Amino acid sequence: MKQIEESDPKIHRKETGIRKLKRERIKKYLFSLIFSLFVLGSGNGLLAIDGLYFNAINARYSGLAGAGYGLGGSPVDVDLNPANLSLTKGKKIEFGLGASLIQNRYRDKFEDSNPNLSYQNDKSTNVLGPGPYIALKLPVTDNVDYGISLYVAGGASGGVDKITRNTPTGQTVNQWAGTNLPGPLGNSNQLKESNSNTFAVVKLVNGFSVKLGDLALGASVEAVYGSQKLNQKYYDITGNIEIPGQGYYYQSSKNAFALGGILGANYTFNDWFRVGYAYQAHVGIPLNGGYNVGVNNSKYYHETGVSYTFNLPEKHTLGFAFGPENLKFALDLVYTNYGSYLRKANQTLQDPWLPTPLGSTGSADAHLNFRDQWAAILGVEYKPSSSWVLRAGYAYNSPLVKSNALGGTTGGFFSLTDLVSAGFSYIFDKWSLDFALAYNIPRKTIEGGKGTDWDLSHAVGVVGNANLTGYSYNSLARIPSFNIGATKSFD
Repeated sequence: MKQIEESDPKIHRKETGIRKLKRERIKKYLFSLIFSLFVLGSGNGLLAIDGLYFNAINARYSGLAGAGYGLGGSPVDVDLNPANLSLTKGKKIEFGLGASLIQNRYRDKFEDSNPNLSYQNDKSTNVLGPGPYIALKLPVTDNVDYGISLYVAGGASGGVDKITRNTPTGQTVNQWAGTNLPGPLGNSNQLKESNSNTFAVVKLVNGFSVKLGDLALGASVEAVYGSQKLNQKYYDITGNIEIPGQGYYYQSSKNAFALGGILGANYTFNDWFRVGYAYQAHVGIPLNGGYNVGVNNSKYYHETGVSYTFNLPEKHTLGFAFGPENLKFALDLVYTNYGSYLRKANQTLQDPWLPTPLGSTGSADAHLNFRDQWAAILGVEYKPSSSWVLRAGYAYNSPLVKSNALGGTTGGFFSLTDLVSAGFSYIFDKWSLDFALAYNIPRKTIEGGKGTDWDLSHAVGVVGNANLTGYSYNSLARIPSFNIGATKSFD
């Protein structure tokens, strides 16, 4: 009887229908979940992003530690190497959300013969930076393919909240700020300082690839939007009363748009070996906006415009893919020309109202001291069955900045050296569900350099007898991240 029931075609059709219904519900749930995450992430995406770029856009390449310029095969190739659009067959859509948890520990101290001027700080912060993405690849002809994508490319986030410091001139709070705070609050040489710096880049990319036998060529046009906010506040030593007439707030305008471009190529030698190359052009984002100076006091309050261009650097990537169909290795060699564009950031104010320890100024120059960066990325992709794909990767990035660029608003730059990752895809029907985890291995604690913007603005001791050597500071960062996404084929 049991054998008859199991072979009954009516029962078999019923079970098949139930399984199909469950799959449809799962697909609808996944689509709704990831779409909701994309909307949520894009709403917060301008608040906290790690580094200047995410290590990878989608979950697949994140599992490979960012390798993919020679490997290709994903709709987001339009953002990386547009020539690789030719490697994705048919029509596909891809979407998802990546996120990095920037964990930073900042410490400093000031030593002086006057014990009233000595202090130390030890602050740890945890900032979540989401990076949603969506990409579509469409065939145009047998040899021409088109791609479009929208994603948060990266940015920066850093800051310290209510750290103890001496007044910028070394005077008492009342002398320095011209206030009348009562008793020890106004007579103290020390106060609390908060700084924050948030910056993000969003890109809308359109691109094509043309296949010419074993050679494919591609080009993309990027519409780039940038946003930045800077904030500095001072409080009394208890951290409860904001000092009126001090500090500033900067925000870029809503018209911070620019155009960029990507050129790419790949050549397939055989089924086992392919080489790709991509060039990312320099983009200057006009972050013109406004400064509010002397916030919280009408006597001191001023608002003035600012002229400012932030330069995203050029990037050259040479990628290799080799191995059989079920076991692919990807190796990318990357050179990013940060040093030519981000040694210094120049903000020119319309009015000379920006407060500094040396007096007000109309030039808000930041010495970023970025260096050119080299990277080697190795990823492996293994397909044990038609339903599963396993991935792992390792990336080494040369240090983007050294001690002469460290500061309280630097964020997670110093952890972007060694990265390990792992991920997988589960394939069913025409869907692929993708997931990846990555971890920036923390380097040793970085000691801040002397003579930097941050050092000079905190090293003042007593008026007429400045202590420029008593201040020291350091930082250590680590960044775990995840990426979840889905890809659907319509063919």
